[in-house]
Amino acid sequence: MIKGYQNLHTHTTYCDGKMPAEDMIKAAIRMGGGSIGFSEHSYVTFDEEYSMKLDDIPSYISEISTLKEKYKGTIDVYLGLEIDYFTDEIPNGLEYIIGTAHHVEKDGHYITIDGYAEHLANMNEKHFNGDYYSMAELYYETVSGVVKKTDADIVGHFDLIAKNNVNGSMFDEMHPRYIKAALGAMDQVLADCKIFEVNTGAMFRRGSLTPYPSAFLLKELQKRGGEVILSSDSHTAESLYYKFDEMVELIKSCGFTYIKRFTGDGFVDEKL
Repeated sequence: MIKGYQNLHTHTTYCDGKMPAEDMIKAAIRMGGGSIGFSEHSYVTFDEEYSMKLDDIPSYISEISTLKEKYKGTIDVYLGLEIDYFTDEIPNGLEYIIGTAHHVEKDGHYITIDGYAEHLANMNEKHFNGDYYSMAELYYETVSGVVKKTDADIVGHFDLIAKNNVNGSMFDEMHPRYIKAALGAMDQVLADCKIFEVNTGAMFRRGSLTPYPSAFLLKELQKRGGEVILSSDSHTAESLYYKFDEMVELIKSCGFTYIKRFTGDGFVDEKL
């Protein structure tokens, strides 16, 4: 059974997180967490607002490595990075990589998928003539190459495009075109990486009713032999292990009997 939750998807003030790394570690200890992993947003040339600066990467690696030793025996601390599909260089010295796609490229333009609903609607109208399924198809086409591009150990927020689609306000997630695009990407990703995060980030920050991936996609992932790991995509201490108890029940209802946990020796199975 699970002994102290783990969250490997944690952001700090090195990118768009709200707290320094050590404060996040202290919060994880107070909350009874079993371990914490840091995974700042990798540098993307055309979107520097949320990503870590190139010049900060050595300091980030050094600080997390120092904190790892400082808190050894109290809580396990791991050094990772959230590598975006459009990142050009991957630094050395990482213990794990979360591979993600936050943008698509269309007609020479980089379109942010990870924005607010109004922005997404405007971009859809401007670049896809109002056809959300065309946007979804391009998004999942991008996602399908994430692991090969980033060498990811974990697939992050697989269906990020549904972030603002509360109650199907933008598109139908059961539409044949959407399902075909999503499952096609899933099959391609699974050929290179089996572990998908069950990410509660949008549930905490946007009031979303479902994690990434959705329950439907989680069931399809289980059928295809995929594996899952809990994540909160945390930017604040309060969200470190957000709704993990509920996610365990959801995962079990989708047919999973274990989750993955990262250790110094790699990933292990943890029975539910």
